[in-house]
Amino acid sequence: MSVLKLISWELDRVKKSYLLLVGVLLALQFSWLGAFLWRQTATYEEMRLEGMTGYTVSFANYIGSTIFTLSVGVAIVAMIFFSVWIWYREFQGRGTFMMRLLTIPTGRMKLFIAKFVTVMMLILGLFAIQWMALLLQYQLFTAWLNAKMIPLQGSFERAIQFDYLAMMYPESGFNFLVHQVLIAFVVLALFTFVLVERGLWQRTLWSPVLAICVVSGLIALPTLLIIYFERYLFMDELIGLFGLGLIGLVFGLTLLSRRFLSKKMSV
Repeated sequence: MSVLKLISWELDRVKKSYLLLVGVLLALQFSWLGAFLWRQTATYEEMRLEGMTGYTVSFANYIGSTIFTLSVGVAIVAMIFFSVWIWYREFQGRGTFMMRLLTIPTGRMKLFIAKFVTVMMLILGLFAIQWMALLLQYQLFTAWLNAKMIPLQGSFERAIQFDYLAMMYPESGFNFLVHQVLIAFVVLALFTFVLVERGLWQRTLWSPVLAICVVSGLIALPTLLIIYFERYLFMDELIGLFGLGLIGLVFGLTLLSRRFLSKKMSV
């Protein structure tokens, strides 16, 4: 089976859960937008009746609110959970299609690549959906405030530089690429943890602890080296060292995943 067919198969398996996550995310945000605007309007009217002036509303206030932050946090946690579950679900029974595919050692890395690409596609899809939702929310936000003649402070571009959104939607394409590489690294680390744990679980009850130690140790070694040499290097040299360390980590995690998937995984 080709990688493209495996990706299509993985997407088909997760589409209902993914659409449910998107629906919950959008419903929560747009419901809170309505409540937020209603509350701001009530506050503005109270201050206007009391003769107080200078009241303004910023889109950043809405983005920085607890409910909006919680909605984004739910999506992040859901993708982390899926990055683990996309492997764990395959080992729930001996008769699954994945278990039959795992009996073909030469094709196991195709499964790894397909699952990795699937997760990255879903994450990028969430970014795109959240971006379009933000644009629509800003249009509704400004339309409501203009209709109620409530002063608006700041712009959309300034608002999305708020903390975590600045990481999701950086100012330059290069920064966006760097962030995606870091996200891919996190997904790869989660994949490696699951494969190490699943490769050990039949041999010891301590497989989760051992898997955490193995993956953490692999990540900690270059990290400690970078921290040690930080004081002796200029910024450009430090960035280069960080890049080399990241490449080494990706290479190491991939090799470890390949070894456990191809050699240690019993079916």
